[in-house]
Amino acid sequence: MYTADVSLDELCHIIELIYEGPSEALPWQQSLEQLRSSLQASYVTLILRPSTAEDPGFMVNAGTVSTWAVGAYASTYYALDPFVGLPPGEVHTVAEILGEERWLNSAFYQQFNAPLDVFHIMGADLRSTDGSECRLRICRPRRDEAFNREDKALCTRLLPHLRRAVGLRSQLKRSEAECQLYATAVERLQIGTLILDDNRRVLEINETARELLAEDDGLRLVDGSLQAACNRDDHALQRLIGQVQEKRLQPGPKIAEAITLKRPLSGGSLGVVVQSLPRPEGPQSRLPALVVYLRNPERKACVQQQTLRQLFGFTPTEAELTLQLAHGHSLDEAGARLNIRRNTVKTHLRSIYAKAGVTRHTELTHLLHSSVAVLAGTSSAEHL
Repeated sequence: MYTADVSLDELCHIIELIYEGPSEALPWQQSLEQLRSSLQASYVTLILRPSTAEDPGFMVNAGTVSTWAVGAYASTYYALDPFVGLPPGEVHTVAEILGEERWLNSAFYQQFNAPLDVFHIMGADLRSTDGSECRLRICRPRRDEAFNREDKALCTRLLPHLRRAVGLRSQLKRSEAECQLYATAVERLQIGTLILDDNRRVLEINETARELLAEDDGLRLVDGSLQAACNRDDHALQRLIGQVQEKRLQPGPKIAEAITLKRPLSGGSLGVVVQSLPRPEGPQSRLPALVVYLRNPERKACVQQQTLRQLFGFTPTEAELTLQLAHGHSLDEAGARLNIRRNTVKTHLRSIYAKAGVTRHTELTHLLHSSVAVLAGTSSAEHL
């Protein structure tokens, strides 16, 4: 027994829930609820990001906490909270830190805690190995007994696990943000990506690839697997994927393989690159094995007028004219679309060339496609 009421099995169960916490929709909700039940507390709160004047912070609560209490603490009462700045990794009660008289006379208790019937508070401040900080707070009403040595012992046992789990969540969040960053860049470059398992079944697909497949022109999904429209192309594609799979099992660097598929409906082509992914250790069921990149040369990256103005110092009209020309329109067509005369168009074009440091239309188009302008595009931007 670690407390008078918590068995070893119950303690192990709480620890299991703590490590499951990072993957929950509301992190650590289950473990906090179990801890609240084990300690017969009215509330258990995990403050994952403390509130500041600029940021309401982020906390997870177990117990019936009113919307008013959450909002009021985040907007106002966090600044009055005297039970903060605890020695890292140590469990303390509010009575130990402040003393009962000082606690009862504090504005925080009188204005915030007393109306919520929160008197006994036990807590700890944690800092994970990556620098992430959080606060654990456990509350009981005044009519209940104060937290005792056994209660503190239970929390002390749990703190190292909670600290590690919080660090794991921070790592996961960073990885997710990094993946999203790269995925967004790939989307803006109009590159389709599909991730396949060892059975060549599609696991993930980005929006650009989804749009290309929806056109059903040169490549399609059949029962979750890629299939080229033409039989000859499909044989070549499947052979290529098979070669990449075989090389994945061999030591040494993994070289991407490429192929061009015909697009019968549009008369164009579709570039396809297949690359193997590192083999992970452990169970192999439905894990990413291959990535397929798709590129339709007719689909151009998106660029915003505002981005061109910021990068090259173009006026609004110059930026719009640049987009029209890069989109393939002639000077006369661009002038008609912008409702400006040919001589005015030429005047703007000379200014565009001077600001961009080019002398020809082809150079301007190449500059736009190779600049960072494409990385600032949005779904509502003009296509180059």
